[in-house]
Amino acid sequence: MAGYTKADTVPSGTALPEPQEPNRPDILHLVLEAKEFSVWIDQDIDVDWYTSDAYDKNGPRDSAKHHLILNRAAALECIPNDHHKKTVRLNFKRMIGEAVARSLKHDYDGADIMLDEAHAFITRRNTERARFWQLNTACGLGAVSAGLGLSLWTFRSLFTKTWGDSALFLVLAGLAGSLGALLSMVLRMGSSYPTSEAPFDPDALEAISRMFAGCISGCLIVACIQIGLILPALADGGHIHLVMVVAAVTAGASERWAPSLMAKIEARAGSPQKTKRT
Repeated sequence: MAGYTKADTVPSGTALPEPQEPNRPDILHLVLEAKEFSVWIDQDIDVDWYTSDAYDKNGPRDSAKHHLILNRAAALECIPNDHHKKTVRLNFKRMIGEAVARSLKHDYDGADIMLDEAHAFITRRNTERARFWQLNTACGLGAVSAGLGLSLWTFRSLFTKTWGDSALFLVLAGLAGSLGALLSMVLRMGSSYPTSEAPFDPDALEAISRMFAGCISGCLIVACIQIGLILPALADGGHIHLVMVVAAVTAGASERWAPSLMAKIEARAGSPQKTKRT
């Protein structure tokens, strides 16, 4: 964002050309053109403006409010938005340009309202983009986990002979746990507010880490079922494999089950063993 006096932009006595004229190709969108100032968006989708000598001579009616608005406008323009479509970026910058124009017209309250709207607009768009990045990454990993799980189940007789029954179902439990983590992300995405002000990598890494945590949680729960630490009654039933898969999905979706189980194991390991006296 940049501001110019009339002498900085055009020769004295020359009117600012319309945006479609070839001698001003830097104007992408003209926000407002008045007798003493003009505000536009350039080809780099940045907000620019110029003021005439007469405007500079009189200055703003409230310099403190005007400079505060320009500072807010500059700070808003620094919010990352290059990853959005051109139409989204243009609408965002138009709001900032309208705020600058209001301030140049001495409507400081209107400028503040427009800057609030611009901030809310880009915050919503960044949240939507971050949600897309996270869900896109998680759904891709979920598809891979589901494919591997179906393949292992289809050829389970072969893998059982090679790995053993316990090892096979630990792997299946890890895949089921990652699908549980995906389910948790999908169900909670509407109430979460990630932001794409950071690059793509942190959002993708967060989705990957949640899937990995779900995988570990699924393995942990199934291992505890197999050794009889939890759900011993269900483990003795006739649907042990189904019980383990359901427990793994639940553990992957829950953020409290695995930590509470680990706390339980620590408590058992740290408690002194009672000995019987004869």
